[in-house]
Amino acid sequence: MTFTAALAITAGPRALADPAPGAPAETAPTVATGPADPQYLLQNMATLLMGYQRDLPNPAEQQYWWQQIASLPGRAGANLATMLDPSQYQGPDGQQRLRDTLQKLIDMTVHQIPTIAGAGLLPVNRLFAPNWSHNGQWGSPEDNALEVDSPADSAGHVGLSAPFRYPCVRVDGDVWYQNEDGVCVPADSPGVVFKTGTARKIQIIDSRGLRMAATMWYPEGALDPGNTKKYPMTVFTNGAAVPQSAYYAWTETAVTRGYIGLTYDEAGQGASDGTVLDQEIPFNVPYCASSGVCRDVEDVMRWVFNDDIGNAPTTESFLGDTSNPVNFWNTVHIPRIGKLYNPAYAPDGDNIRNPALDMVDLDRVGVWSQSQGSLGLTHYLKDVGEGKGMDGRPVPKPAAAVVLSALSPVFNSIVPTQIQTADIDIPGMTSSGVFPLNNFDFGGANIGLNFTDGPLGDKAWYDWLRRHGSGNAALQTLTLLGGSHGDTANIDFIVPQATYSVAVSVNYAVDWMDCHIQQDDAACGRVTQADPHLSKSVASEIAPDGTAGPSYCMNTPTEQSVETALFGPIKDFLNKLYGEEPPAPCTPANGDIPLHP
Repeated sequence: MTFTAALAITAGPRALADPAPGAPAETAPTVATGPADPQYLLQNMATLLMGYQRDLPNPAEQQYWWQQIASLPGRAGANLATMLDPSQYQGPDGQQRLRDTLQKLIDMTVHQIPTIAGAGLLPVNRLFAPNWSHNGQWGSPEDNALEVDSPADSAGHVGLSAPFRYPCVRVDGDVWYQNEDGVCVPADSPGVVFKTGTARKIQIIDSRGLRMAATMWYPEGALDPGNTKKYPMTVFTNGAAVPQSAYYAWTETAVTRGYIGLTYDEAGQGASDGTVLDQEIPFNVPYCASSGVCRDVEDVMRWVFNDDIGNAPTTESFLGDTSNPVNFWNTVHIPRIGKLYNPAYAPDGDNIRNPALDMVDLDRVGVWSQSQGSLGLTHYLKDVGEGKGMDGRPVPKPAAAVVLSALSPVFNSIVPTQIQTADIDIPGMTSSGVFPLNNFDFGGANIGLNFTDGPLGDKAWYDWLRRHGSGNAALQTLTLLGGSHGDTANIDFIVPQATYSVAVSVNYAVDWMDCHIQQDDAACGRVTQADPHLSKSVASEIAPDGTAGPSYCMNTPTEQSVETALFGPIKDFLNKLYGEEPPAPCTPANGDIPLHP
C-alpha cells in the first residue's frame, strides 16, 4: 500500500457555524502577522529563564535538591537490600516472588526516567508535597522519598496517608497556603495553622495486568465519620516521563474548591509497573500516538465509575499474534517474567474499588491532563463522542475536560473542553502536527502520527473541530505568554518556565471545571476574561456553543513570537499542500462573552 493511500485525508472544510441573527461576524485576526520585532522576540524567549532566576539562587531549593541527590545511594541501597534478602524467595511461592523482583528491576530501569533500584530521580516539588513522613516539616527529603520511591512489592507506598496544605498559587511564582479561615498567607507565617486535606496512596490494575501508582485527594472533612456529602471529582493523567507529582498544583487547587481528586502514573513511568515500551506498543489504537496511555486513561475512568475493566487482548499471549505481520504489529507487546495482575475487582481479582465511590457525584467528574497524558485524554474524548471505547463498550462521559500541551484528534464537541499551550511549546503546525488529520493505516496496521501541540497546532486543532465536528459543548483555546512545554507542569528548578504560568494555567483550568461542573456562573465569567499573561501572538478564544456558534476573541494578537515567525510560513505551505484553510478569525467580544453553566 502506498503512503498516499494510507493517509486518511478528510473531506474539504465546511463553513464555520453562522452566528445567530444580529450577532457580530468572525472578523478579528487570530494569529499575528507582519514583521517580527527582534526586541519582543528576545523578551518573549527570556520568559524561559524566569523559573531559573527564581529557583537557582534560592538556598532552600538548593538544599532540597542536593539532599535529593545525596540521598539516592542510601535509598537505592535500602531497596536493594530488601530485594536481595534470600529468605523471601524460599517456600512454594519463592520462585514467583523472585521473578516479580527481577521484573520490578527491569521496569524501574526501563522507565522513561529510570529509577535506581526504585529510588526516584525527579523529586516532588516541595511546595506541593504532602507530609508523608508525618514529621511536621512540609516538603522535607523524607516526604520526597515516600513520594517518588517505589518498594519492590507494590506500585508506590500503597496505604500511606498524609495531610497536605491548601495551596494558593501566585503569579509571582510563590505559593502561599490557606489558614483555617481560608485566607491565603505565606508559608512562614508565625503561629499559623494551615487548612489541610488528606492524600492517600493506592494502586489501580489496568487492563494489561499492570499496577499503576495512584493517589486519592480528599478535602477537609470529607473523611469525617457520618459525612454524607456528595463531591465532584477530578482525574489527572500526567505527561511523558514525569511522575504524577509534577501536576499536584492542579489537583490540590481543585480540592480547595471542594473536589475529590485522583492522580496516577501511567504504566511505564513514575512508581507504576511496566517499561517505556508499554506506553507505546502494541501500536494498535487508531488516532492514538501512545496506545498504552490511551488504554490506561480508559481503564482509570472505568475504575472511577465502578465499571468492569476487562483484560486487554494483548495479555492473552506471550508476545503477540505471529500469524502475519499486521496481526503481529497490532498485538506485539513486551513479555513479562513477573506476575500479571487481574483487573477484576476483589475478591474475584486484584483491583480495589474506588474508595470514594459513595462520596462522588458521578455526574460531576472532570478530567485533565498534560503532554502524553493529553494524547490519551483527547483520544478518550473521541471515544466518548463515538459512544464506545476500545473494547466496544460505552465509556463514562466526563462533565468537563482541560487538556494541557498536546492533542489527538477529536471529532465531536460533547464535553466542554479547554485546551492550553504556551508561546514556545512543542511547535505543531497543523491539526495533526505536520500532517492533515489522519489515521495512518497500512493494511490494518495503525501508526498514530496524528498529534499536535503549540500555539499554531492548537489553533489548527480548534479550527478543525469547529469546521468539521459536531456538538454544542463549549470549547476554549488558551495560549500562555512566553513559556514552554514545562509551563503546564509544576516541576521546579530544572525546567524552563515563566514564573506566572502555573498560576495562570491552574486558575483557568479550575475555573473551567467550576463553570461546567459546579455550575458556578462567577467562574464562567472569570474564565472568559483575558489575563495579561496570555499570548500576544495567538488569540485566546472561546466558543460557548462549541461547533454550533461563534468563537469569541478573548484578546487579539499584536506581536510575532518565535514560533509564529519561524513556523508560520511553514504552516502556510502545509495548508496549501493539504488544501486546509488558514486560521479562522474570531468574533470581537465587545463586552461580556456569553458563557454560562
